[in-house]
Amino acid sequence: MGLLPCLRRGSDRWWLPQTERSTDAIGHLLLMDRRSDSVSNPLLDGSVRERVSEALQSDPAYLIFVTLSYPDPGPVELNQLVTWHAHNITGQIASGDAFLGAPKITPMIEKRWRKLTDHFRTIPTSRWMEDASLWLEATGPKVSNTWRQQWPLVQMAPETPSNVNSGSNNHSMLQELARSVQHQKSLESAFDARLHNEKLAAIKQLAYGLSHEINNPLANISTRAEQLQRGETEPNRTATLQRIIDQVYRAHEMIADLMFYANPPQVEPQPCVPSELLAEVTGSFEQEAERQAIQLQVSAESSTVDALEQEFTADTTMVKEAVRALIRNAIDAIGCQGTIIVSLQNDLEHVRIVVADSGPGLSDQAQKHAFDPFFSGREAGRGMGLGLCRAYRIAKLHEGDVSLSGRPSGCIATLTLPRLTGT
Repeated sequence: MGLLPCLRRGSDRWWLPQTERSTDAIGHLLLMDRRSDSVSNPLLDGSVRERVSEALQSDPAYLIFVTLSYPDPGPVELNQLVTWHAHNITGQIASGDAFLGAPKITPMIEKRWRKLTDHFRTIPTSRWMEDASLWLEATGPKVSNTWRQQWPLVQMAPETPSNVNSGSNNHSMLQELARSVQHQKSLESAFDARLHNEKLAAIKQLAYGLSHEINNPLANISTRAEQLQRGETEPNRTATLQRIIDQVYRAHEMIADLMFYANPPQVEPQPCVPSELLAEVTGSFEQEAERQAIQLQVSAESSTVDALEQEFTADTTMVKEAVRALIRNAIDAIGCQGTIIVSLQNDLEHVRIVVADSGPGLSDQAQKHAFDPFFSGREAGRGMGLGLCRAYRIAKLHEGDVSLSGRPSGCIATLTLPRLTGT
């Protein structure tokens, strides 16, 4: 058994049990609120009104909770109380302190609640509020006479035998809840898609601005540094100028990566052999890996005899860039003295290129945002920047995917591409 939101007066708090009856009634009110066009004016249909009214007249704790939540003293008709309750229950439950400091429900409290339930069954519903303090004081301080005098007086409807079976329509509420959850997921999916499109549009606008406003100064800096370098004879100054040139090209490449992410070129599919493509890309890193004492190993496995050598259709240039980005991320993570294993896993439908490294692992946050532009994981030794988001974009352009899985140490990046790209 749970608790209804607390009742407050000053610093004092009281708690009442949430029964199956009250749960059913509140559940239908929340569903009604979700279907309503206006949060402040929910559409209270007859069946829900009858269900809530029946629950209030059969559940003492529920009636006490709703009555004492009602803000105005004096007489209030049951029908009016139901309407007010329907308008306000969502906010009561969603309140940040609705369940703050709730007491632990002990067997002694449950026993007292059962005795109170038995007692209230012996008295008319119209007299329930006279003994309401017995319920409140089961989990809270003594109720003051001043507060009791301010309690609303509920004018009950004529008591008739209940024609609502508390369990007969539970399946309908569950069905409505399921549909509500399904609708919520649909809204979240649509929101994510819209957010992604708007993010791409914003990045595209930023990339165009950067390309026009920054590339020209970068070109002037690079040209001037190259001119100075040609006439320089002092080795240290020559090396300094080369570093300037290298950093300029790095900045230019970052802008190009951002532009590629926001507005990629058209995919130009052509036949290529996956093992040959992988050999070419890994070969370009051999010298760098050797300088940094990194063992760069290549392995291949296949579920069919000929799959390794079978051609698949892809934009070869783009796929090479994606694989380079994954290997570059692994090298940056390791720094020096480590191992990178690049493997090719093939079958008749997909080509999977897996890059596993012995560098620092990935946090949950890094795994979630690794493919976002300019997200940096350098606190874990990984400068993700734009390389991985470029790889992600290439994978999606080929109707494939790229994923990262972190381990206590190391990371596994997997690029999955279909053998036939539908572009």
